[in-house]
Amino acid sequence: MTDQLNELNSNQFPSQIEELVRLLNQFSDVLDTESNCIKKNLPEKLIENAQNKNALADQLSNATNRIEKQLEPLNLTLTTLIDHNSFQMLSANTQANIRDLMVKIKDCHDKNLANGMSIQMLSNINKHALDLISGKPQDLKLYGSSGEKTNSSSSQGSLGKA
Repeated sequence: MTDQLNELNSNQFPSQIEELVRLLNQFSDVLDTESNCIKKNLPEKLIENAQNKNALADQLSNATNRIEKQLEPLNLTLTTLIDHNSFQMLSANTQANIRDLMVKIKDCHDKNLANGMSIQMLSNINKHALDLISGKPQDLKLYGSSGEKTNSSSSQGSLGKA
């Protein structure tokens, strides 16, 4: 166990943590760019950004797997390491980087979730608009005078023909 703890204090583990922090900073920047593309309606740039995002996600996954493999003999993960006694045996710089890492992970998760929800909402709006333009019958559920849900009986056709 002591040998495994010493291995965490070697140069390899702290440098892997620093690499993960660097990758997460880049990933956060890509998520910010993605958010701006969504806000400014730049679909071409959004597609280009998605390729960068996927490449960074792969790098993040590989870096995380390397770190998790080092923690595996101690029955630890990055999330459980902070609460474990061995965390206090790491250098102050490594401890700070791991704490920073956890904040960045949550931040990236939140940004990614917000971007995904924005894209889904825009997709739903676009689908609804296309359905209206094409004359596709709408199955709207409305409330009747009795307060119960009823289907709309709209028999509206297309807006016109070209």
